Amino acid sequence: MLLPGPLLAFEVDHWPAGEFGGHPVRLHWPEPAPLQSPLTLCALYPHLRDAYWLSVNQGMVEEATRLGVSLRIHEAGGYGALAEQRQQLQQCLREGSDAILLGAVSYEGLREAVVASPLPVFGLVNDLPTGLVRAKVGVSWYQMGWQMGHWLAQRHPAGSKPVSVALFPGPQASGGNNFVEPGFADAIQGSAIKLVTTARGDNSREIQRTLVQQTLARHPELDYLVGGAIAAEVAVNELAQRHLDRPRVLSTYFSHGVQRGLRRGKMLAANSDQMRLQGRLAVAQAVCLLQHPEAGEQQCPRVMGPPILTLDGPLADTANSLSDGAFRPVYRVGAAPADH
Repeated sequence: MLLPGPLLAFEVDHWPAGEFGGHPVRLHWPEPAPLQSPLTLCALYPHLRDAYWLSVNQGMVEEATRLGVSLRIHEAGGYGALAEQRQQLQQCLREGSDAILLGAVSYEGLREAVVASPLPVFGLVNDLPTGLVRAKVGVSWYQMGWQMGHWLAQRHPAGSKPVSVALFPGPQASGGNNFVEPGFADAIQGSAIKLVTTARGDNSREIQRTLVQQTLARHPELDYLVGGAIAAEVAVNELAQRHLDRPRVLSTYFSHGVQRGLRRGKMLAANSDQMRLQGRLAVAQAVCLLQHPEAGEQQCPRVMGPPILTLDGPLADTANSLSDGAFRPVYRVGAAPADH
């Protein structure tokens, strides 16, 4: 756990135009100082059932502890739980929170609920429409797809032997998945890579395993399988059970299982969007803007996130990406006000 100590500078990508598009500016942004007066943040997650959101959770807990912020966390139960997350926005208000950090289950589906909230709302990890929230922390999920496609396209340029790829972007119309697909497609355009199928489904191991099994049965000559961390992890297991060394597996985002896969040579490449650091940044950004609402972009950047790392081997230092092995979900930090 991080303890209060000397202020550090976060390395961040900053989008001055207010959207995760185009080319960001790299900044070294100093952490806010610990609070002198109480502040309660309410964070809403789609779920806490995988390594990704668990790592975000640890980062938020660490930064809330360092800054002396009270933190309440609620999970919706999955990307289909739109009604539940709408109710949780109201619950944050009833609990006496000062602001909401929203890891949205839907890009558009929460618009009315966010606009109706009297509390300031900050975007957390999953992007939201322009101007809907006070500020947001995340990465360009288009870029996450593009960087993985670009990595592959460099290995198989135009004129080389054609190769086939299956893409497993996750749930339809939720999180960053809408943006991964076009990013990947744009990056492989003009290369020797053919995208033969795209299999979408919820990020549960059972659903992703079924999609992987169906795809391997339909496309036995597949060269590459590119998917989110859960799809990539179950694909490694499926290939091991079948004693196959193809297709090669790549992950569009990171997890403990992906790190193991890279270390053992079972995965070829992966992105990390440094999700534990995203958790720290989200708390720090909210504190910065709640304390200094009129601050300029240099003092309190409105749209920022960690640089994306594209890896073809295990990550040497996972402290900004993955939760610690012994870490378990934390739903309360500090003394929060009594429910109203």
